[in-house]
Amino acid sequence: MRVQRFGEHRAMPWANGLGASYEVASDRNVDGVWTWRVAIAPVVLDGPFSVMPGVDRQLVVINGEGMTLSIDGEIVECPPGRVVRFSGDSTTEAHVIRSTNSPDSQVVDLGLMTVRSAASGQIVVVEAAGGLLASDLVVALTESLLSDGIGTQYGLGARDALVGTRASALALLRGSVAVVRLNS
Repeated sequence: MRVQRFGEHRAMPWANGLGASYEVASDRNVDGVWTWRVAIAPVVLDGPFSVMPGVDRQLVVINGEGMTLSIDGEIVECPPGRVVRFSGDSTTEAHVIRSTNSPDSQVVDLGLMTVRSAASGQIVVVEAAGGLLASDLVVALTESLLSDGIGTQYGLGARDALVGTRASALALLRGSVAVVRLNS
C-alpha cells in the first residue's frame, strides 16, 4: 500500500480532446488498453462528455457546486458527494453549476470507468470516521487521515490517493474519502 500524491497522477487528454483528466490508477497495459480506470477531471466548461462505447461510467463531484448531466436527453443532477452511474454509449452533455459566491470555483469529478463484461466496480463516498469497506484504492476528497489494521497512519491531502489497499483493513480517522472497489 502506498500514498500517491495528486501531482503523481498521470495527466491525460480526454478522448474528445476538450479537456484533461488525472489518472489515479488503471490496469492499462503496455499498449495503452485498460479494462478499468479511475481519474480526477476538472470540468471547466459546459459541453459533451466523450462517447465511450462498451464502457460503464460512474462519477462523483468532489469539488465545486456540482453539475447537471443530460444523458440521452434525461437530466441528472450531480451535486457534490452523489455517485452517478451512466453508460459511456450515451450522448452526455455537462452543464457546470457556477457558485454565486465564487464564480471562478472549479467543478472537479472523480470517475470510474469499466469496460462492460471485463470489469465492474463502485465508488462509495465516506464522510464519517470509522472502518472502510474493502477497497482497491481510496481517494481523499478533503484533507484526510486513515489508519491500517497495524497502526500505520496515512495523511492525505485533497485528491491524493492510497493505492494497493485490497488486503488492508482501513479506518477513516478524519476527513472524507471516496472508496473504489473493483471486480475484475
